[in-house]
Amino acid sequence: MCTRIAWKNHKFFLNKNKKYALAQKYIALTYLNIMDYEFLDDIKTKILKDINSISVFSKNIVNTISFKLNDIYKLYNYTQKFDEIIKEIQNINWEKIDEKAANNFINSMSFIFDLTKKTNPISYVVFYSMQYIFWQIVVVGGILTNKKLSAKLLTHSLMPLGKIPNNMLIEDKETVQLILDSQSFKERIEKLIHKHGEGKKEFIVDNNAPTEDTLIRFENSDLLFALHDATMFVKANKDKEDKWNFEIEINDTYDFTDFKDLKEYADNEDVITDIFSTLLNNFGVVSSEYGVIKAFDLKIILKTKEGEF
Repeated sequence: MCTRIAWKNHKFFLNKNKKYALAQKYIALTYLNIMDYEFLDDIKTKILKDINSISVFSKNIVNTISFKLNDIYKLYNYTQKFDEIIKEIQNINWEKIDEKAANNFINSMSFIFDLTKKTNPISYVVFYSMQYIFWQIVVVGGILTNKKLSAKLLTHSLMPLGKIPNNMLIEDKETVQLILDSQSFKERIEKLIHKHGEGKKEFIVDNNAPTEDTLIRFENSDLLFALHDATMFVKANKDKEDKWNFEIEINDTYDFTDFKDLKEYADNEDVITDIFSTLLNNFGVVSSEYGVIKAFDLKIILKTKEGEF
């Protein structure tokens, strides 16, 4: 086989070691080409360069990037399994997904979130690529299930290798209305008025205020996925009609840093939301370690008045 591969590459009169090295690199490159992940292009270029350097006149066998052929074959099998699962997931009715489908989803995809695969440069890029595709599908699922803010933030965090997202300023009407409709937001404003606004014409809650006044967690599924432990600063004053006008700034860092247990999210009757919140958070932690999901700061600015929410 080694001789046939050498002839196929128009390399003749190679000694045994060169034939073996050529065959190993050629087979590895064939598997990597079948995987067809964009982020593997640099690795494939290096292996091809090593292949081209092998000749009857070359003194040494160049190994720009080291690997074991058996490991490449295992990676190929991982990607084949992943591709099959992706096809099944693309047929899921995201609007009517049940608990059984959710559990199958969790169990089938967990293998790509393996931190031990970071140690080898080739396996790192393969698992990076699979996770990158996975999160793109999550973005589509978010859009189809009306979690547009979550999808927007996740899309912004997904950057190619070596790229870092910019911080984000959000002021669009749809996001503002999503927050105004949130029960968590309404309750927080009421508490702040009661605590800081009684008998006053204005008040300010800024970063000098205690955490209990500024920390806000949302219960709405879109806001729950999008914002984790956000801080809310408020500047309020009364108008001529004795109504409160508010200038509000919500700040958060979009990141995944801590593994969660299901019970940390399970505070409502929507079991599927609890499962997916926990699942996606924990997958997000791993993808953050890989650099697939990259952190960025975001700021949401809105103006409203008493009676509009």
